[in-house]
Amino acid sequence: MVRIGARFAMVTQGNPGRGSAEPSRHFLSRFLLSTDHKTIGLQYLFLALFSVFLGMGLSFLMRVYLTPGPGHTGFFSASANASDHYAALMLLHGSLMVFFVLTAAPQFGLGYYFLPLQIGAREMAFPSLSALSVWMTFASLLGISVSFFLKTSSGMSLWACSAACFSVAALISALNFCVTCIDLRTQGMTLPRLPITVWSWLITAVLSLLIFSILLAACVLLLSDRFIGTRFFAVPFAAVSALPLLWQRWFWFFAQAEVYVAILPCFGIVSHLLSVFSRKPIWAERFSVLSLCAVGLSGFCIWGFHMFSSGLNPYAPFDFSMLASSLGIPAAFLIASWFGTLWNAKPQLTTAMLFSLGFLSFFLSGAATGLFLSWRGAAPSAITDELVTGHFHLVLGIAATFAILAGLFFWFPKMFGRKLNETLGKFHFWLTFVGAYCIFIPMHWVGLLESSGVSSFPGTATIARAERNLHSFVAFAAAATIAAQLIFLANFLWSLFRGEKLATKNPWRAATLEWFVASPPPNGNFGNFTPVVYRGAYFFGVPFAGADFLPQQLAPELIVSRAS
Repeated sequence: MVRIGARFAMVTQGNPGRGSAEPSRHFLSRFLLSTDHKTIGLQYLFLALFSVFLGMGLSFLMRVYLTPGPGHTGFFSASANASDHYAALMLLHGSLMVFFVLTAAPQFGLGYYFLPLQIGAREMAFPSLSALSVWMTFASLLGISVSFFLKTSSGMSLWACSAACFSVAALISALNFCVTCIDLRTQGMTLPRLPITVWSWLITAVLSLLIFSILLAACVLLLSDRFIGTRFFAVPFAAVSALPLLWQRWFWFFAQAEVYVAILPCFGIVSHLLSVFSRKPIWAERFSVLSLCAVGLSGFCIWGFHMFSSGLNPYAPFDFSMLASSLGIPAAFLIASWFGTLWNAKPQLTTAMLFSLGFLSFFLSGAATGLFLSWRGAAPSAITDELVTGHFHLVLGIAATFAILAGLFFWFPKMFGRKLNETLGKFHFWLTFVGAYCIFIPMHWVGLLESSGVSSFPGTATIARAERNLHSFVAFAAAATIAAQLIFLANFLWSLFRGEKLATKNPWRAATLEWFVASPPPNGNFGNFTPVVYRGAYFFGVPFAGADFLPQQLAPELIVSRAS
C-alpha cells in the first residue's frame, strides 16, 4: 500500500489550481456568498434539516387535530375557520417535505456536494447559477412559510409565487447538473464508469427540467388569472367550461413525476451504499442504470393515472394504467439488484448500512400497500385519506428519509472531517424504524375501518372505539418518533464540533474519487492534479496490497508492479 498511498497523495499536492482557490474571508463571504459547489451543497442540507424538523412539528399538530377528544378544542378551534387553517397547515407541511426535504436534500444537497467530486470535476459548470439557485430556494421557503399566516386569498397568491420561485431554482440546478455531467467528466470517466449515484442525479435532473417547467408555467398562468384578469384556469361562475380541469392536468403532470424526482436519487444512494458495505459489486450494474432510466421515463408518462374522473378520453385510464403497471418491471429489477448485491455478502452493519436496509424495508412495505390501492376490484369508498396517507408516507416520505440519513452518515466524514457517533446513530435508527411502523401501519388500519361503513351493522360502536384508540396510538407514536429525532440532532451538532476526527481519508474503503482527497475537500477538489479513471466504481472483493477493492484512479501498471 506504500506505492498506492504515494500515488493517491498526488491528488492533494500542489496549488489548488486555476480559478479554484478562494482567499481567506470571514464567515459571511465564505459561507453565505460562496459559489463553491461544496458550500452550496451544505447550504441545501442545512435548509433541508431546518425544514424537516419544522415539517415534523406540523405533522404532529395535524395528528393532534385528528385525534378525537381534547385535540379539537385546542389549536384550530380558536378560529371559526378551523377547517381552512387545517387545510393551510396540510399544504405547508406537504410543501416543506416535498420541496425542501425530499427534493432538496438528496438531489441538491448531496448532489451539489458530491457530483463534481465523483466525476473528477473541480466545480459545477455554472458556479454563479449554483449560488442563485440556493438563494431562490431560501426565498421560496420563506414565502411558503409566511403564506400560512395570511388570509386565504393572499396566502394562496404568495404560495403560488413561492412555488414558481422554487421551480426556477430547480430548473437552474437541473441545467447545471446536466451540463456538469456531460461536459466536465475527468479523463477516463466514461458513462459506463460513472458511479450509480451520478446516474441517479443526472436522470433526476433531466426529469426535473421537464416537470418543473410545467409547474412554473402553471403557476405563472394561475397568478395571471388572479392579478391581471386572464381566464386560463378561472371562468365566470355561471359559465360552463372545462378550463378548470386544465389546472388539474398540469398539476398531476408535475406531481406524479415529482415522486420519482424525490425517490430516484435515493435509489442511487442506497445501491451505492449496499455495494460499499457488502464489499461486493452492484449486481447487474448496467441493467440497474437502465432500470433507473426506465423508472424516470415511466414515471414521467403516467401523469393521468389519478385522473380517471376528470373528463379524460374514456380510453385514457386504460392507457395510463398500463403505463403505471409497466413501472413495476424496472422497479422489480432494482429490488432484485439490491438483494443480489446482498446475496452471500458479509455486510458491515454500520449506521449507514442499517438505514439503507431500512429503506428497503419501507419501500417494499409501501409497494405492497400500493398493490391494494391500484387493484381495480377495490371499491372507490375503500380508498380513504388515511389509507393513501399511510401508503404515501411509507413508500416515499419515510423510505426517502432513511436513504437521506444513510447518505449523511456515509458522507459526513468527507464533508466535515469527523465521524458521526455510531452508537447514537444505531440507537436513533431503531427508535425511528420502530416508530415509523407504529405510525403508518395503524394508519392503514384506520383507513380500512373508515371504509367499512360502520353505520351499516350492529358493531358500529366497537369499530368507532377502535378508530379512536388507533388515532390516539398513532398520535403517541408520532410524538415519540419526533422526539427520537433529537438524538440525531444532538449527534449531528456534537460530531460537527467535537466528533471523532478521521484517522484516514477513506474510513469506509470506498472506491470512488471523493475518498482520495482531503476531508473536507480543498478548494478546487483535486489541486493541480487531474485524476485519471481506469475502471468502474465498484471493484470490490478484489484482493490487492492488503485491501479488498481497486480505486477508480489506480493505474493498471501499479497493479501489475505490486502483484509481481
